[in-house]
Amino acid sequence: MKKRCLWLKLTMKRLLKNPLFVLTLFLIPIIVLGIRFAVGAGDSVLRVAVYTPSTDATSVERLLTEHLIETSGTAITFYEASSEEALRQDVARGNAACGYLFPEHLERKIKEFPDSPQPVAKAVRRKEETQTKIIDELVYSGIYETLSFDLLTGFISGKTGKDHSSELKYAFEKYQTGQAFFEFEYADGSKNAALLTPRENYLILPIRGMTAVLLLLAAMLGTLFWYNDRENRLFARLPLGEQRQIGILSMAAPALMAALPGLLSLFLTGISSGVKNEFVLMALYLFDLVAFCQFLCLLLPRQAQMLAAIPILSAGSLILCPVFANLASTFPVFSYIRWLTPVNWYLQSVHSQKGKLLMLALGFSLFWVPALLRQLVGGLRQRRLRKFTSEH
Repeated sequence: MKKRCLWLKLTMKRLLKNPLFVLTLFLIPIIVLGIRFAVGAGDSVLRVAVYTPSTDATSVERLLTEHLIETSGTAITFYEASSEEALRQDVARGNAACGYLFPEHLERKIKEFPDSPQPVAKAVRRKEETQTKIIDELVYSGIYETLSFDLLTGFISGKTGKDHSSELKYAFEKYQTGQAFFEFEYADGSKNAALLTPRENYLILPIRGMTAVLLLLAAMLGTLFWYNDRENRLFARLPLGEQRQIGILSMAAPALMAALPGLLSLFLTGISSGVKNEFVLMALYLFDLVAFCQFLCLLLPRQAQMLAAIPILSAGSLILCPVFANLASTFPVFSYIRWLTPVNWYLQSVHSQKGKLLMLALGFSLFWVPALLRQLVGGLRQRRLRKFTSEH
């Protein structure tokens, strides 16, 4: 045990002397901090222009415009255009995904709409635009929040001939769905603050997948170190069993070092699923990574083959696994192919106890397959040797 701990310590020291490896270790936390403190309107996926010619600060159209701008998030940001012509130009040039024109006397036009259905507001978008339907719902929601109480009290007063606004106010505020009508929740009942907070930066969401790929790269880097030591016959005098143990430690050391900044990134972003769950999940993932790399050594016995496999596995994990997008929803075959990478095992198990058990089973399977194959090959060799000696 002392020898294993000593070798693990020496391997970590050797890795820390490599500037590129140290830079890679802290690359994800640096990116996370940069994104974390760069939240603003410029980060939004969609920018939406709004305009009203009204200058009355108490008018409904002016209140609605200000409400949309104040409730903007980093995914969709509303801003006020200087004029109707400027709004149309922004949409035409692609500076805005779409635009909305609110006329003067908006409240009166909405009240008159049931009797004379004339367009109340204008939505401006490019002819080829197809992705802004959800913004219509946000604008409708803003109109509802701004006008619903006045319309309700006006309707009841018209029916009863009395003003019930003071009596209705308490009940209306109590049942008003000003917050999200649907609450985001995982299948196991846990919640994610990053998706529940409207102003949370959407750019941090792929961090978990990027961290998983970083750990995969670190473990494969340890495999390259092991190949190099083996080719230099650094452990040629040691028994085969000890050589395999050192190989496992060589793969585990960089992955273990990368796990610390990886966990730090998850906690900094607020997308962690709880301290206990994250540490359990990380321990299982490290176990799977070492088992996966050991299995790769069996399939790719040469260092050049492993070097060629590293970009394929890392890029494939980023593309096939649901890191930036879920391609399996468009190409179902990807849902099967991505199970060939441990990154997918990790991402699928974050909020699944069955997934964690599957990770454990896959890790043990990959650990024991090489051992069983070695025993099988060794048994066949001994059988041939006995047969040869008996014949001669």
